[in-house]
Amino acid sequence: MRTHCEDFYGALRKNDLEKLSRIYSDDYMLVRPDGNAFSKAQILDDLRTHAMSFKSIELTNEKIRILGSVGILTGDSTITTVRDRTSGKSAFRLVAIYSKQNGRIELVHFQSSPLPQ
Repeated sequence: MRTHCEDFYGALRKNDLEKLSRIYSDDYMLVRPDGNAFSKAQILDDLRTHAMSFKSIELTNEKIRILGSVGILTGDSTITTVRDRTSGKSAFRLVAIYSKQNGRIELVHFQSSPLPQ
């Protein structure tokens, strides 16, 4: 699962939408800190439309748990992004849920909350 996470973060940094499309499950859901939820199609479109890129992604305090065909990653992340030509930096705690399905490991859910200042 660690290799899969590294592939995922690498695809985000490279804005490799084709690879991300294979990583995200068809029923993928992203829940942002403000509570808004997005599907796989919405996330890929958002990355494409807003020319969003990830300049750096640092994962710390990671913990991986495997429960049958499901993997749960928790940790803290600090990211630097550029969205619509505006740079931003954020730090958050995350939960990512992976599942082995369709003969491969897919990311099915990602949720984050801001880290306390």
